[in-house]
Amino acid sequence: MTNRTRLSRRAVGLVLGPTGFLGILLGAPLGLSPDATAVMACTTWVVVWWVTEAIPIPVTSLLPVVLFPVTGVSTVGGATAPYADPIVFLLLGGFLIALAIERWNLHHRLSLLVLSAVGTRGHALVLGFMAATAFLSMWISNTATAMMMVPIGAAVIVELTAVGGRRTPPLEREDILEPNDPLDVEGELLHRIEEDPDSLPNASFGLALMLGIAYGASIGGAATLIGSPPNAVLAGVAESNLGVEIGFLEWMLVGVPLGAVFLLVTWLLIVAVLRPTVDRQPGRADVVDRQLRELGPMTTGERRVLAVFGLVAAAWVLRPFVIEPVLPTVTDAMIAVAGAVLVFLVPVDGERLLDWEYTSRVPWGVLLLLGAGFSIARGFQASGLDVVVADAIAGFGTLEIAGMVLLIATVVCLLTNVTSNTATASLFMPIALSIGQATGIEPLTLMATAAFAASFAFVLPVATAPNAIVFGSGYMTIPEMAKVGLVITLPAILVISAFAVWWIPLVWS
Repeated sequence: MTNRTRLSRRAVGLVLGPTGFLGILLGAPLGLSPDATAVMACTTWVVVWWVTEAIPIPVTSLLPVVLFPVTGVSTVGGATAPYADPIVFLLLGGFLIALAIERWNLHHRLSLLVLSAVGTRGHALVLGFMAATAFLSMWISNTATAMMMVPIGAAVIVELTAVGGRRTPPLEREDILEPNDPLDVEGELLHRIEEDPDSLPNASFGLALMLGIAYGASIGGAATLIGSPPNAVLAGVAESNLGVEIGFLEWMLVGVPLGAVFLLVTWLLIVAVLRPTVDRQPGRADVVDRQLRELGPMTTGERRVLAVFGLVAAAWVLRPFVIEPVLPTVTDAMIAVAGAVLVFLVPVDGERLLDWEYTSRVPWGVLLLLGAGFSIARGFQASGLDVVVADAIAGFGTLEIAGMVLLIATVVCLLTNVTSNTATASLFMPIALSIGQATGIEPLTLMATAAFAASFAFVLPVATAPNAIVFGSGYMTIPEMAKVGLVITLPAILVISAFAVWWIPLVWS
């Protein structure tokens, strides 16, 4: 995508957003009530600017604070309250703990330990990288995970193949993510690359390994409540609109099995399509083992941040059984914030596990995007617009749970490849909720379908930051990523639908 194209898209969106807002507000289409018309108008402006990135997505996410009070949808307090949802603080605590893990390089050691166990066979290496990436992505930013794993993957490719297999010039880090926003999961992505027509030997292994990293990051992020923003969108809307609290353990009972099954499916498809092989030559040292030796023994900082992380993770998992009977007011968000405070208190060699200067790397924009989604969801419900949209979609679909789940999974999977996964989840969550209430299908089932589908974007570099990062490594072209991504998307829709129909009702009933 050229800068001219981006500027043109932004310019169109800059005008189209407010124009669409005024057209709907003044035209009052579909015979909607004044409140529902106002919510539709405000949402149109926000969505158009989200999709076209007319201004930075986090700034667009502040529009409900202005538009809802001006149009009479809610008061300023009502519009801003969702930005302080407990789920926002759950993610904030998780982000801060993740920064402490990154600061002391613990994530690097954990990934190398996983990789050292899988050997140097092509198929096994791809699976090992995918598993390591998915595991890390369960706990820290998908973007940070991919950025950490790509250099390791590149070193392994060069070490274990006769030729590295690089197809295109690598992009610098600043070419992939906007400056000053290194952890913005859906940040401004720039892709400036010139394709090299020369095809190098063993390119299939480099392509398979890099795609495995990108897809592993997205799949692993779906496994935990803090792994990917769409998960938090679902939890926040379910709590505020249904009075249902989805705890950390409850999410893992669905997310971990789904992630494990689909990770295996994705690996099998990558292997079947690309057939990765390595040309391991005598006398070459194993790059993973060498990097582990270079790391040396665990430092004091690593041990202490691992202790804090283990304590928080254990509290999340054990809260329903051990903590809640004694302290019923304790929530997952409280545990996350307590862990975040702890990393600022624990000393290491005259300093702390985390200093405030590092918080500049917190993806604050993601938190604002979540708040906007929650605010829009509340506006949909309060105005009755959610019922109108649900009735319209139900009229084109089916009242059978399998058909409706498949419809939502397909639409969201396709849309999330061209726009922010968090914005997609924020838009579809109130719609899925209302469809469930209108059709008698369990709303959580449809909402979970939308949440998981929003995270599974595999086709284009612009779909997710991990996709952009591995594309920037230079081991693939856009058609190559699209070819494999399209092969994986259909099984993704089917796996999500199967879990939504048969597994989620058993676990979240």
